[in-house]
Amino acid sequence: MLSVGLLGCAGIGPSRLGSDHLQYARAISDAQKRQILLNIVRLRYGDTPTFLAVNQVISSYTLERSAELGLNVYPNARPGNYATGLAALNYSDHPTITFGPLSGEELARTAVRPLSPADLLPLAQGDLPIDVLFRLGVQSVGSLRNTVVLGGEEGAGDPEFFELLAGMRRLQVRGMLTVRFVHRKDGNHVFLGIANASDPDMRVVAERTRQLLGMAKGQTEAEVVYGRVVTGPGQIAILTRPIIAVLSQVSAEIEVPPGDVAAGRTVSSLPPARFGRPPIVNIHAGSAAPPGAYTTVGYRDAWFWIDDGDFNSKVAYTVLGMLIALMEGNTDGRAPVLTVPAG
Repeated sequence: MLSVGLLGCAGIGPSRLGSDHLQYARAISDAQKRQILLNIVRLRYGDTPTFLAVNQVISSYTLERSAELGLNVYPNARPGNYATGLAALNYSDHPTITFGPLSGEELARTAVRPLSPADLLPLAQGDLPIDVLFRLGVQSVGSLRNTVVLGGEEGAGDPEFFELLAGMRRLQVRGMLTVRFVHRKDGNHVFLGIANASDPDMRVVAERTRQLLGMAKGQTEAEVVYGRVVTGPGQIAILTRPIIAVLSQVSAEIEVPPGDVAAGRTVSSLPPARFGRPPIVNIHAGSAAPPGAYTTVGYRDAWFWIDDGDFNSKVAYTVLGMLIALMEGNTDGRAPVLTVPAG
């Protein structure tokens, strides 16, 4: 018997890159949305939030091919069995995912540190709605206070604060709101500018917005500093919130099952009319999430979700994700401690 064997090993990574890249990106994005929602719900129930970031995804592909050809020759050949053949094809995919948890002392230190205005304002320059950004991430602009839902009557916020947000959003849409950075020896300095308008209506909006920001008449740019009060002329004082306060603000406005309130596991939500404006993110609760929801998460015996048809809530949720990404970006050097073979 004479036989010949052929073996081959081929990499198929390039051919799978397009589809797998999108699938992993979609899976990571969906997981992050669920994690944020779970932390919002956990805070509402008095639990500690935990953040687990995907630091690395490694996927190795192998395609193995083998073939064997045999020829039976005299005198051992049997009638009708002069040749034999065998072929095999094996494919394997071994993804490995590395996670970096943020919890304990590091979470407390990072989550309670207010976001810097120099980190916050570039998001507005990137066309994220500045009214949503400020409603989530800013506690006050000068003496104008944002809402603190759990603050009772004292936490209703100032009407002028929301007038300011509406004016800034109109200016942003018209391209009249700018953010400028200057690097100096003592760090980065950020300036907020409001351009002059030829349109009479927008001229009124620009002047009123400057007034609410505390800018002098005719002033078109001012430096943004962190705090409640300015430290010099030509400044705007902005007091930002830490991430834990942002999440707590959203969690205080979500729906919760009445049974959990009756059992003392959480507190009831204040009606939106209490502060004259709807929740920044509408999060619903029930025994089952509707199909096709934007994002869902189960907690205890209930499900929580955001409707896919609620565009405003989805935009605010995206801004919230950006703020959390800023927080996680301030944890350079955090070593991954959990690696999971997923194949």
